[in-house]
Amino acid sequence: MSEPSRKRKAEAEPAEDLGLGGLYDFLPPPDPENDKATAAKARKAEQLSTRPKLPPVDRSRVIFLDVDGVLLPAGSVEMIFIDGVMLPVRAAKEADFNRTALSNLRAIVQQTGASIVLSSEWRRKEEMRDNIRRTLQAQDIPGIQDSTPIFQPSAELVKQRLDQAIIWAERRAREIGSWLKQHKDVKAWVAIDDIDFSWADSVKVSGTPLMKHRSVLTNPKYCITEKDAEEAVRILLNPPVIAPGEEADAIAAARYLTEEALAKCAGAGLM
Repeated sequence: MSEPSRKRKAEAEPAEDLGLGGLYDFLPPPDPENDKATAAKARKAEQLSTRPKLPPVDRSRVIFLDVDGVLLPAGSVEMIFIDGVMLPVRAAKEADFNRTALSNLRAIVQQTGASIVLSSEWRRKEEMRDNIRRTLQAQDIPGIQDSTPIFQPSAELVKQRLDQAIIWAERRAREIGSWLKQHKDVKAWVAIDDIDFSWADSVKVSGTPLMKHRSVLTNPKYCITEKDAEEAVRILLNPPVIAPGEEADAIAAARYLTEEALAKCAGAGLM
């Protein structure tokens, strides 16, 4: 065999495998999905690090926070009636929540230092409270400081067979009012909700606060918008006051708005 032939044969023969493997054989195979998730986490961490630092919690300012239609867009999670209350059938994922709404909520806290009290039906179950706590913490928003008490619907309103929205709103107003009575140190508060508290004010009873002028009504599809956040900040920094002599006018206005809303619903065949 000629010398060139022997060289070609030697080059063609693979080197003996001594069982040592390649230099990087210990590394796991590429995982595009995992790499994508890691990159997303890195971007999120970078975004959080560039946000303005939050001030110390000011317990004299309170946000009464609803969840459905406020942070969680209507229709994003299937709902079911349980004991007359609409609740999600499963835990919401972080992706289910409106990220812009969460950012706007954080902006309210950043500008006011307000603490968050859960007034949503999500306060009824521990797993649901944990769900919203984790969601807020993931967005660098202080956790839930407390929850409002849970009351039954007004027997008198049920007896009158009023619209369920009115009964629901009145109950929530009483729950918020009860919490405020137990926390006299609160000087400013706002209720962020997709419930129109004109409905509650229209049937206000003694001991329940007027709500409409201290509330921000969200669109359940879009949740907390930048405009909603600005209004919440305004209410918290400059709490509106209704003088005792003006209360009757406020209730009358609420009744008018409620009757008008019910008439529109009836006209649209929604009742």
